Amino acid sequence: MTLLALGLAGVGVLSLLNLLFAVGIVRRLREHTERLAHVGGHPAGAPDGAVAPVGAAVGAFEAQTSDGPITDEDLADGTLVAFFSPTCRPCRQKLPGFVERAAERPAGDRRLLAVVVGDADEAEPMIAALAPVVRTVQEDHEGPLTSAFAVRAFPVSARVGRAPDGRLVVTGTDVWPDAATPATAASALSTSSAPSAPSALSTAL
Repeated sequence: MTLLALGLAGVGVLSLLNLLFAVGIVRRLREHTERLAHVGGHPAGAPDGAVAPVGAAVGAFEAQTSDGPITDEDLADGTLVAFFSPTCRPCRQKLPGFVERAAERPAGDRRLLAVVVGDADEAEPMIAALAPVVRTVQEDHEGPLTSAFAVRAFPVSARVGRAPDGRLVVTGTDVWPDAATPATAASALSTSSAPSAPSALSTAL
């Protein structure tokens, strides 16, 4: 009887240790996942094929922004060009922080450009959020800037600079500001229809 009791006690202890071990593993995995999810602001770059890679020349383009016409010749060194789609859920998640950071830039700093790609009516809420704080272009798929930057997924961004020979080239990709608390963009986006489900990265063209 005593041996049976000791055996049952031993099984109970082993079961408890196994449970604690499993809980510890789950907790470590959760912490690791959260750390990966919150690494923001300075990613290694966009996935292959999402946008023109670092070193690639940007094609010539002409477009109309919320603040007037723009061409590839107008982009200064260090300009960040960000591409959004109104049917892309990750775009909606990035937009409030992007708008807030854009609003913090000094007056006259024009090294930021937003491009909303898609149907004009669907893009209207995003444009309403972006246009007051950053030059904004609305264009269809395969539009001038989308083609010039070889954009194939959203959201994505590219920083540009001038090569020694004067060509406009990509100097960095997928450069985003750190996440910020929802601001005017959140309220503007709440009026739009629900987005279509994107892939884990984005909605491809």
